[in-house]
Amino acid sequence: MSEIHMIFGTGPLGQSVMRELLQRGVSVRMANRSGNRPAGVPAEVEIIGGDAFNTDFTRQAARGAAVVYQCAQPEYNEWTTKFVPLQNAILEGASAAGAKLIVGDNLYMYGEVVGLIREDLP
Repeated sequence: MSEIHMIFGTGPLGQSVMRELLQRGVSVRMANRSGNRPAGVPAEVEIIGGDAFNTDFTRQAARGAAVVYQCAQPEYNEWTTKFVPLQNAILEGASAAGAKLIVGDNLYMYGEVVGLIREDLP
């Protein structure tokens, strides 16, 4: 494992990305507020804690990463004040590392879907 892939967020989306990366033999670092290892995250994954709204932290967390995954989101009732600052701070961390940025966004833009969401849907 040589390339580091940095995931901001250790919730369901972050852990899904983590599992896929581990299956591909990629070195994974994850960040959450507490620095605590969530259930289901294996010991081989580096966990760091900090404030993803703070660009000093996001730069440090992303240091050495080839790819940064933005899988963290504020609570829905906080989006109007926190969404943009969180995105900007993580973007700054990825940019400082010279890393590719992949954003795990919500799926509301697809509208109501019956069954599984697939790439060939309108």
